Amino acid sequence: MKKAILGSISFLFFFLSLSLSVTYAQRKFTLSGVIRQTSNEKPLPRAAIYVDETGYGSLSDTLGRYQILIPKGAFNITVTYQGFFTKHQRVDIDNNLILDILMDEKANDLEEVVVSANSAAQNVKRLETGVTNLSIKNIKKLPTLLGELDIIKSLFSLPGVASVGEGSSGFNVRGGNVDQNLILMDNAPIFNASHLMGFFSVFNPDALRDINFYRGGIPAQYGGRTASVLNINLKDANAQQFSISGGVGLVSSRLMIEAPIVKDRMSFFVASRFSYVGYLFKLIPQQNIKDTKADFYDITAKLEFRPTKKDKIAFTGFTGFDKFKVAGDSLANLEVNASSSLFDWRTTNATLAWVHSHNAKFTSKVSAVYSSYDANIVNPDSALAFKLASNIVYKNIKADFNYLPFDKQKIDFGISAIDYQIQPGKLSPDSPASQINPVTLRNESALESAIYANDEIEITKKFSILVGLRYSYFGNKGRGYSFKYQDGLPKSKETIVDSTLNGKGFSQAYGGLEPRFSAKYSLNDNASIKFSLNRMRQYIQLISNTTAALPTARWKSSDNYMKPQIADQISIGYFQNLQDNKIEASIEFFYKKLTNVSDYKDGANLLLDKFPEASILQGIGRAYGAELYIKKNIGLITGWLSYTYSQTEFLVKGEHEEETINNGKYFPPNYNKPHILNLIASYQATKRLSFSTNFTYSTGRPITYPTAKIYVGGLVVPYYANRNQNNIPNYVRLDLAMNIDANPYKTQRFKGSWNFSVYNALNTRNAYSIFFRTKSRYVQYYNRVDIYKLSILGSMIPSISYNFKF
Repeated sequence: MKKAILGSISFLFFFLSLSLSVTYAQRKFTLSGVIRQTSNEKPLPRAAIYVDETGYGSLSDTLGRYQILIPKGAFNITVTYQGFFTKHQRVDIDNNLILDILMDEKANDLEEVVVSANSAAQNVKRLETGVTNLSIKNIKKLPTLLGELDIIKSLFSLPGVASVGEGSSGFNVRGGNVDQNLILMDNAPIFNASHLMGFFSVFNPDALRDINFYRGGIPAQYGGRTASVLNINLKDANAQQFSISGGVGLVSSRLMIEAPIVKDRMSFFVASRFSYVGYLFKLIPQQNIKDTKADFYDITAKLEFRPTKKDKIAFTGFTGFDKFKVAGDSLANLEVNASSSLFDWRTTNATLAWVHSHNAKFTSKVSAVYSSYDANIVNPDSALAFKLASNIVYKNIKADFNYLPFDKQKIDFGISAIDYQIQPGKLSPDSPASQINPVTLRNESALESAIYANDEIEITKKFSILVGLRYSYFGNKGRGYSFKYQDGLPKSKETIVDSTLNGKGFSQAYGGLEPRFSAKYSLNDNASIKFSLNRMRQYIQLISNTTAALPTARWKSSDNYMKPQIADQISIGYFQNLQDNKIEASIEFFYKKLTNVSDYKDGANLLLDKFPEASILQGIGRAYGAELYIKKNIGLITGWLSYTYSQTEFLVKGEHEEETINNGKYFPPNYNKPHILNLIASYQATKRLSFSTNFTYSTGRPITYPTAKIYVGGLVVPYYANRNQNNIPNYVRLDLAMNIDANPYKTQRFKGSWNFSVYNALNTRNAYSIFFRTKSRYVQYYNRVDIYKLSILGSMIPSISYNFKF
């Protein structure tokens, strides 16, 4: 089967290449090189380079490299990159030519206040739908919470992206859950991208180069998740001179050092960030707040070595640690009345990559990736002292190749193998006097492999397509027992009739094709219609029946009971640029079919559950909607408006009533928000002073309210019927910011800037959740159920931060 698939892919690419070779019978030569910034020679990713006489061109890759084919003769080359002066150069071609291009930044041009790292024309010219490239430079101008620039929260201003509220870990994209987003930092996955229980993200903005966010036409090199891909690339270390940058905020400080080891050959950077929230809590007189701990740190490092002009070797390392304790909390799920429990979690990543340019048309990249995520809960009480630990370890070997047979065709292909080692939970006593009985869930082990290929072809000047195919294979090879449940009865601990010890091979295997297709038709130079179709498979998922993904959540691999999730998405959009590319506008429609979506039985307790298949229910789902996006790129006033209408519905209908949700009818998941509106605006008052604002409105997320109350033994018990048929109040928030940048006329190396922000300037008490409590009046059969609204951040929060660079 695999040989047949590979043969079909090879035949497809051979046929396409052969058909195009007739058109390109004329001898052409390759113009290649690297596009860099003049001031520090850092590469510029996704810069546009094209030949004036032919109109054909390309975009530089994430390393600033470009390749285009040109016939023999003299031509004018134009290079554009937003925030930089346009570069024009004359070249004479009679053989293959390597040409590095340096570009100057627009430091003092008030007419070009940039909001994107890409050419505005890419809104129309780019082939894929649902793709956004974020600019770190302009994200820094947005209002912040407590002075912390957050990459994850910046995604919430984009169409199709939602969150359940402040303090939530992760984001939801086009009907997907938080674990259905593939988050990569230099190819290493991030399994928990949050600091302080979701208030901030783990990404240090000083260390980032570019951010690519895919929610629609996802290329075939990405897999393993069904909703979106957030691909973050770290910057290249300064190979020319030593520099220091950083910042000081209300809750944390940052420091980054970068320098050459061997000029132009070897360089490094180390970026660190650490918080001091715990020290600030100690200054507050309330004892419960004074005993609260909330601290984090992260360190990002990169070492680069360029032994030749054709080779680059890079090592990336990251570690992040959190600890969080709220005085007087409890873990009722463990039946432990803990006076105070400490949550801590750590992420450790490492990536080693070798990029080699074999010739002007063929490039390879080989990577080895390691990622580990550990989560712990520690209770120090002497009689009930315990430690609950879980972790997931990810190891990946992959090879990616890029081939440019013609200037109208680009082929990417590669292979990947991933090893998963999961410890879902281990409870152990944490002191000799502890009365806690140890519990250890069986380890899970799995292998996921994939092979992929993309072929991007410009058939005519108006019509382009991208054909991609990915084949993935997943095998669960964990040792342990598989349980058989009694026929005709719902799965539970009591209905287990037999167990089988798994051997050394795969106890369960899944696999299948994941086709990807995108097409673009240009109506004219300023308008295009785009279409995409893709299938995604997800073999591991996060098990948690809480609204936010807490450190207590566990990762689970697919097995003989839990099948992999599958998403089939189709999207179509209209893209228009106005006023000489000053304004971008687009509207996209999408429909997604979901297979094997997971939800949980009513009252399911998943913590330390040895039989999760008895609590997890799988069904089908659907998500559909429309996304409107308008962005102004140039001028003193810039910004964007995004509006999303979407609906997500699940259908879980089992053979038994206990395995059916909402009486077998469609119901929304707890993160479904039909309406989301975002308005981002920035005003450049002077060369140093700018103002920005962020306004957001969204429908309240679904919640299950009790429909009746039942009196049992003198107590009132709420009765819940259909799931998620009500909504919490709508969400409204306004943020304001003022930025004072460094004086662009001064030439000294030290530069400083200030950011003043007000988060939730309207002082809105937005509801995170609604819950119910029973109050007794000491009279039999007279109990009252009161309704409470929980607000995580229910007041205006000002902040100030200072950033510097030397």
